[in-house]
Amino acid sequence: MKVTRWACVAVTSAIIGCGGGGDDDGGTNPPPPPPPTQTLGSITTSVTNLSINAGSSQTITVSAFDQSGAAITNFPAPSFTSTTATVAEVDGSGTVLALQAGNSAINVSVTMAGVTRTATVNVTVTGTLPLQANVSTTQGDVFTPNKVIVGRGGQVTWTFGATEHTVVFSTAGAPAGITSGGVSSSVSRTFAQAGNFSYVCTIHAGMNGQVMVR
Repeated sequence: MKVTRWACVAVTSAIIGCGGGGDDDGGTNPPPPPPPTQTLGSITTSVTNLSINAGSSQTITVSAFDQSGAAITNFPAPSFTSTTATVAEVDGSGTVLALQAGNSAINVSVTMAGVTRTATVNVTVTGTLPLQANVSTTQGDVFTPNKVIVGRGGQVTWTFGATEHTVVFSTAGAPAGITSGGVSSSVSRTFAQAGNFSYVCTIHAGMNGQVMVR
């Protein structure tokens, strides 16, 4: 009888022990605090002075830093403007296109959380736009280069390889297209008006190019 009583006591103690810790609410640790918000402190450009020949292009890249000098990796897209667009144009991606001899400045700005920072790239252009450009299709179903620039009245010559292609313009003011770019032939077109003239090959999907005239 004593042995049985002690066995019952032992079992009861084990049950009580297993049920202990009732004051543990099973809660989880709170989430970590969000990272501190970076405040825009400054921006820099890949170049501060740019010398470029007419007809050439170069892209300006921008870096942003917070007030402690740490790099900001995810900042809003910069804006770019040219003070003298007749000398040098700039597009939304920061690519500067030199047009004629002279000086201009590219103003760059970044606005982040109501704070704006600016930088300036001084541009010097030399020379004049070419009046002749060449496009080739000898490297496959692609126009190489797919973008060329000439002065107003300039001429572009397409040289076709072993495959037939067409050159069909989609912009008003362009010269007549090339409806049959014969194998191993060259065909030229003269551009009398200024503008950006996009074109495609109607035989091969995705084959496109552009002639810029200034």
